[in-house]
Amino acid sequence: MGAWCTILDRHEVSRDQYPAIIDLCSTPGIRRRAVRHFLAWFEYEQARKALAVEPKALVPLETAVFAAEMAADVPAQIVAKRELFLASGDNELIDELVKLQEQDGGWRAALPMAINGVILVPHDPKPVLVLLNLLYQARQGDLIDAVVVLLSETGLHPAVGLYYDGASKLLKGNLRGALKVMDRLNSSNMLRTDVMGAIRATASQIGAEALEKLGDYRRAYAAYVELNRIDPGKPYDLEEYGRTIAANNALVVPPLPTDSRTDCVVMTGFPRSGTTLLENALAAHPLIETFEEIPTSTSMQIYLDLTLPTLASEADTTPVFLATRDRYYAEMDRLRRKAAARVLVDKMPMRSAEAVFLKRLMPDKKFIFSIRHPFDVVLSCFKQQFVRNVAMEHFRTFEGAVKLYDFTMGQWFSAHDMSDPLVHYLKYDTLVTAFEPSMRAALHFLGLEWDEAVTHFAEAAERRAARTPSYQKVRQGLSIGVQSSWRNYGFLFQSEAARPLYRWAEFFGYETK
Repeated sequence: MGAWCTILDRHEVSRDQYPAIIDLCSTPGIRRRAVRHFLAWFEYEQARKALAVEPKALVPLETAVFAAEMAADVPAQIVAKRELFLASGDNELIDELVKLQEQDGGWRAALPMAINGVILVPHDPKPVLVLLNLLYQARQGDLIDAVVVLLSETGLHPAVGLYYDGASKLLKGNLRGALKVMDRLNSSNMLRTDVMGAIRATASQIGAEALEKLGDYRRAYAAYVELNRIDPGKPYDLEEYGRTIAANNALVVPPLPTDSRTDCVVMTGFPRSGTTLLENALAAHPLIETFEEIPTSTSMQIYLDLTLPTLASEADTTPVFLATRDRYYAEMDRLRRKAAARVLVDKMPMRSAEAVFLKRLMPDKKFIFSIRHPFDVVLSCFKQQFVRNVAMEHFRTFEGAVKLYDFTMGQWFSAHDMSDPLVHYLKYDTLVTAFEPSMRAALHFLGLEWDEAVTHFAEAAERRAARTPSYQKVRQGLSIGVQSSWRNYGFLFQSEAARPLYRWAEFFGYETK
């Protein structure tokens, strides 16, 4: 199906293939392409034959896709989108299938479809980028090398091959080799504009990481600064995030009935504070299902924004806030798949900033709060590329990252303290160096017994999609030890911009010298 669509799109069909194409015109994707091809080549009689064939209806297939998406049923989405591809020949569905299959079973499950995407349109660099990025996120240097060799042998996409040759060198510790490749790539005109946009940020990050590992921290910092200037996109008003939090804090929430959903626990802290490691360890427990950065808060916020303005000033808002709380749980229930799970963990590091409002809306809610040295947290956030939104945009500068951390911790500790019985505080350092005692304590807080499956979290992470930058390290397990690099960037933490972090470092008991 994909092959026929590709050769029709490229107008590379021969006359002796016309009968076969007409026979396939009951497939809407073939029929549409065939008519366009025949018209372009003045083959009006063939176009009439193609139009005379009754196509299968796409509507039932699209309905199946939407139904699977609404049910958050990933296996059903895979089946439905595959059938829709076979009917429409829409290559964008291949990319979607790669993402879905990685989500359902990890990078290995997604690999065959990613390869299919390259085979179907070998002249297009985008499927090659999808394949190689999948392998890079999985840290599969040998497989990257194999693809690069194939690209070289076939003369396809030399710049993409060169770029990933550098990525492989970084993975294998050939740091100077990686830098040399990145310099060569950046000084060339080998890439199409759209392709360069797709890989420029990652290429810059590879160069920055190589400089960092070589110990050239000032140049590495300059490279990260440059990285964060790439593709700024639409401008964000960074103050909007604080205004939204303040507006919710100002809402008058009436006393609400006791929350019966004691099975749902929120995991929070701050991005890059060890939440991904902890979430993967908890997910390995047979009685726990975790949810990574799902839009539970967004569902509540939209409902409040649409509903509260319609109420009279004297109206009882109790039903509205109860419905808001119900929407939170409805989103979790829609996404849950682990039938045996007795505890549902909603991981969202930035939810700490919503602490004041959440305490009023869900006063009985339990939280697990991850702590890591604030210097390492802010530095790591600044060095990573996140999905763009008004909160993550703060990480484009070191100063912005410090400001967001200070604001978030201020919000959290205005609603909770370190002795709050509803909060289990867990330090990243302790989790790594004393894993089993730390996990036993966390499970006790959740009301669950120890299970040996928790120790195999790294293997389980291999079967999950890499949704955050932390997955690359989580898949390596505990062997990499506690990751700390802030002292290498001491010049940053001696600046005035870093001053707000000292208060929190001392509060959590970390050294600052």
